[in-house]
Amino acid sequence: MEMYIWNTVIVLSKFLFYVGFACISGYTFFRQIFEHNESHNNSVIANLKWTNSSVVVALIANGVWFIANTGAMAEEGVLGALDADMLAIMWDSSIGDGALLRGLGVVIAIIALVSPFKFKSVVLNKYLKQSVLVSSLLLLAYSFTLQGHVSELGIVEKGLLIVHVLVMAWWFGALLPLKRACLQLSDKELHLLMESFGKQASFSVSLLLSAGLWLVVKLVGSFDALISSSYGQALLFKLAFVVSILAIAAKHKLKLVPQLKNNQGREALSKSILIEMLVALAILFVTSGLTSVVGPAS
Repeated sequence: MEMYIWNTVIVLSKFLFYVGFACISGYTFFRQIFEHNESHNNSVIANLKWTNSSVVVALIANGVWFIANTGAMAEEGVLGALDADMLAIMWDSSIGDGALLRGLGVVIAIIALVSPFKFKSVVLNKYLKQSVLVSSLLLLAYSFTLQGHVSELGIVEKGLLIVHVLVMAWWFGALLPLKRACLQLSDKELHLLMESFGKQASFSVSLLLSAGLWLVVKLVGSFDALISSSYGQALLFKLAFVVSILAIAAKHKLKLVPQLKNNQGREALSKSILIEMLVALAILFVTSGLTSVVGPAS
């Protein structure tokens, strides 16, 4: 099988895992938007169904990613990808460690989402579920440090990567619940929600950008490499999407959200969040390629 086919499968499977990761985060931190009001039960059910589906897809994608990496190393087609000896070799590598942690993290999230066990205390149920989901997110975030280019860097860079991917998942995972909120909440509720999210995002996105820029400096090394290398050019391509999504977020904060005070801007905000979601997906896809088939200069 041609290498470009394996690379395509690797990138697509990693992209689907990233989407699942963001959906777990979105459910963990933003499900309370609808759970406080019984009139929003349909949104609660829809949110849970979407999260369950995306998490299952992420689990399958993680397995496909591991097999595709095995196939790429074996270079003998599907039979090579499924060869027991090759699979054992890959399982003992950083690829295997990453696949194991990601699989475990996703399974933990699934258990939290579908577990029938409940305590009599509603508060205890809420915080136990939240704690399990946060544990899943931390485990998934840590898995990013085990492979790829950052795995060769120091503890500080690995810590920054964990912060970077957690904030990314928090931000991108918020977009679908916020989009649904535009359809479900009153203007007053929506305005309070978006203002609160904007304040949190101002700090969180600053962390994301700071950590990302530091990692770029460490990985690329020089401005010339950023311009001339394929890895640097791919980073610049990703940066263009990042600038776009920041501009959309700024438009929300400065123009569309204030309009909600006057019972205006709801439809425009909903459409703008949809565009933000598409740009976020583009960023995740480019990131999948950057961490799979493109590498920084040695």
